[in-house]
Amino acid sequence: MSTSARAGAGALIVGALLGFIGYAVLPTLSDDAADVVPALTDHRSGMITGLTLQTFGIALLIGGLVWLAIALVPSAPRLATVGGVTAVAGALMVLFEDGLSAASPALVGGLHGAQATSAVHHVTTSTVAGLDPVSVLFAIGIAMLAFASVKAGAPRWVGPVLTAGVLVQTVGFASAVRPLVLVGFAVLVVVFAVIVRSLHAAEVPQSARQPAMAG
Repeated sequence: MSTSARAGAGALIVGALLGFIGYAVLPTLSDDAADVVPALTDHRSGMITGLTLQTFGIALLIGGLVWLAIALVPSAPRLATVGGVTAVAGALMVLFEDGLSAASPALVGGLHGAQATSAVHHVTTSTVAGLDPVSVLFAIGIAMLAFASVKAGAPRWVGPVLTAGVLVQTVGFASAVRPLVLVGFAVLVVVFAVIVRSLHAAEVPQSARQPAMAG
């Protein structure tokens, strides 16, 4: 693998792993201000750590998805291109949501009681709620990239398993059920690692042929 390929593959896997850790340590997954404000008050360090990790994770994941889509274009041009654009668009919306969530500690730190709850509620209902349907694009794009990976030489089970994992994750986010979210991220980490290994294995015969052809 080239240096850029290693960087892209690393961003893909590490981004998903940071997402897993971030949501594991986050005191609450709920967007309800009545849950967010007490969590920020009683578990402030946990909230800040979780929000920071998930924000860095999704940022790395975006870079990794761009690399993966480009790597898959030769084998599955349409699936890779449409899937990559769709997944990155959805991930950007998630990143924007995370950025808004990261502002919550500052809001709660400067306000008290009902004022803090009202401020957080205003942010989550006016902006984040409108982005939730767009975030589903992430799941759709990942599913398309999963099947594109199969065309590029990944095991056949990669397509359905990664699709099921990201759907479970989406349901977990919608219902604020932590185990479902963590299962989804765990599937992403494992299957992304398998995809990277498959792409690397496919490169080895090609690099071996080039000296032979030159000779």
